[in-house]
Amino acid sequence: MSGWFIVIEEQSGNGEGRHWRVTNVAPAGDSEEAAQEVALKTAREYQPEHPWSPRRRQIYRMATPGEFLVAVEGRTATFHFRISVGQRVYDGPETGVMR
Repeated sequence: MSGWFIVIEEQSGNGEGRHWRVTNVAPAGDSEEAAQEVALKTAREYQPEHPWSPRRRQIYRMATPGEFLVAVEGRTATFHFRISVGQRVYDGPETGVMR
């Protein structure tokens, strides 16, 4: 399968109930290099669900190419999201089971 994607994982919930979840998977080009550029642009511009009133953003390039961790500081709390570049290697058949 061809094509590259970015995957966005972010924190949701409050207090002790915070958890990580995938919130978006989007096409990002036909080459890994193009997808990495989309990932960096997304790290700069993506508006996460939390915090509601962002004041500061810090972006960290991780050791894995195309992976970024972003900390967004709000008025009362800091939330994080992660951008990763990946290539779909399997897309199985629909099971007919709704979850």
